[in-house]
Amino acid sequence: MKERKKEKILLALFEKEDIEGFSKFLKEREFDFVLATDGARAMDMAINEPPSLIIIDLKLPVINGERLFQILKNNPNTSRIPFLFISDTHQEIRGFRTGTDIFLTKPFQWEELYESVRQALAFGREKASIGDKDIQGNLSQMSLVDLLQVLHFNKKEGELVVTSPEGESGIIYIKDGQLYNAILGEIEKEKALFRLITWKDGTFEFMPKPVNIPQRLGSTTGNLIMEGVRQIDEFEKAKHLFPDKDSLLKTRVNTATLPKGLKPIIYEILFLVEYYPRVGDLVDHCSFPDYEVYTTLMSLINRRILVEVKRIKEEKEFSEEFVSPTLAIRIKEKVINRWADMLSVNSGKVFLVATSDALIKDFILACKNLPDFHINKALLSSDDGEPLLGDVGELRLYGGMDIVLFSVPPVRNMMPMLRAFSNNLIGLVLLWDEASEERVAHLMESRKEVLSTRSVPVLYVYGDKKPLKSATILKYRTLFNMAEDETVFPLHGKKTTIFKLFRTLFDSLTKEDYIQGSLTAT
Repeated sequence: MKERKKEKILLALFEKEDIEGFSKFLKEREFDFVLATDGARAMDMAINEPPSLIIIDLKLPVINGERLFQILKNNPNTSRIPFLFISDTHQEIRGFRTGTDIFLTKPFQWEELYESVRQALAFGREKASIGDKDIQGNLSQMSLVDLLQVLHFNKKEGELVVTSPEGESGIIYIKDGQLYNAILGEIEKEKALFRLITWKDGTFEFMPKPVNIPQRLGSTTGNLIMEGVRQIDEFEKAKHLFPDKDSLLKTRVNTATLPKGLKPIIYEILFLVEYYPRVGDLVDHCSFPDYEVYTTLMSLINRRILVEVKRIKEEKEFSEEFVSPTLAIRIKEKVINRWADMLSVNSGKVFLVATSDALIKDFILACKNLPDFHINKALLSSDDGEPLLGDVGELRLYGGMDIVLFSVPPVRNMMPMLRAFSNNLIGLVLLWDEASEERVAHLMESRKEVLSTRSVPVLYVYGDKKPLKSATILKYRTLFNMAEDETVFPLHGKKTTIFKLFRTLFDSLTKEDYIQGSLTAT
């Protein structure tokens, strides 16, 4: 009696003698079957078109028979497929399902195999194919390294989404089996890929789709995987030598006088130390892979270019909800309702106008500990001799609203350009100190120009490191003709000052009685 042609068997074998013997046996008995000679190919075929039975050699290359069994058994779309294992010796297989799975030790009789095949097919397992929809699984059953190799060998194209048990997600873009980019939160490329490879728990889902992004990973998939595994192994061996993530770092050199020709990672680290002195924060914000950052830090510390200042406890200077979701949504609503010319409902711009670029950098440094604040490393580290002009940082609020800090030089020839840069403008910050007091007049001109075209809250920040005395406050209140409810904020005062400054901005934006024209330009 002929077996049903619809019942397809997947042969996962690699030895020539076995392939020839099983192929002949199945053809003679008119079974429909397909062949895979390695575990990666077998997994791909099983997921895209689940067979009625898998006959598998435990010594299968790339992904061995037991490993493939664990992977498919834990995938809901292939979990009910029976396995017929063949091996030279008997082995214990974790998760072996008595009554469903069968184990045969070579040599065996072909009639014995025939009865085993009939028995397995008789279970009538329900089949479900996910075809080209997706591939899903658990990292505890299949590592990301194994999965990337499978996708590489089968020249897949699409997005691989990896999610941790805590809900953090990363995306790896793959085209023709090659890794194009990896993104994890704010980081990308090798740094993101290597961090994702360290995840041992979580889920993955591969979604076949066209990938049209530029390739940001410059090496082959095999080299990237090998380098990632190497760096992770080296990190584990040397981590006891690295500075603690809560250590504070301080540079002992003038970064403005660094010689040319150093490695790019050295320039980036020495720049970031000023803004992110805590080791953990610096590593997170540096664009290079973690292991490379830590080894470079150790080298700079050993050469006494960097020194560890102290260790601090795990604590945050500001509450994670310094801008609550309710307030963030309210800010967005008010901004949309107040200014009809907003080009984007997802961002608002705040001009920073200072009498020196150093004050801009000090202000950004004061902002660095605000939750979800990000600096523009490229612009702030620029040494082209030109005044700072452009985005220097942004504060990301709940609901997709970004507050972009935009530096504008207070020079007269910039005045006509202020209007061009004022799209989505929602605030103005003026910064000065005693050393540059003669340029305060330029700040007043900038304020007048901005407020003549757009009524926005104005915040005044005194950047001198000397204590801000009452007489000094009165002096500048008079000079700027400030309103009674406006405040002079000391940039180098308490660490909570920057918190209060932004809350003042947000309170002004959300006031019911704040209307256009309520500020006077003088």
